Amino acid sequence: MRTLALAAAGVALALAAGCNNSCQNLANNICECSATQAAQQNCQAAASIANGTNALSAEDLANCNAWLNSCDCRMLESDSYAAKVACGLARPDPLDVSLSPPAP
Repeated sequence: MRTLALAAAGVALALAAGCNNSCQNLANNICECSATQAAQQNCQAAASIANGTNALSAEDLANCNAWLNSCDCRMLESDSYAAKVACGLARPDPLDVSLSPPAP
């Protein structure tokens, strides 16, 4: 479940901006899947801190909305690659480097 909290923080860092948008809601939903209340609170704190760090495009919001509709705790607990894609935590094509940072 530690991976789950880190993944939720990653989603929040990458996508969250503004209050009550689909990306923030997705991060909150992922945090709710944490195994303990403490892990859930830590995850939500990280998501709150990250909120507002990046501007969201209409495409980002649409993606988060789709992931909200396809992601649930049962899927995340499976820790499968398909579940990570369904929750926006992995790319559908792992070989797609278009979103990767440039090499140093």
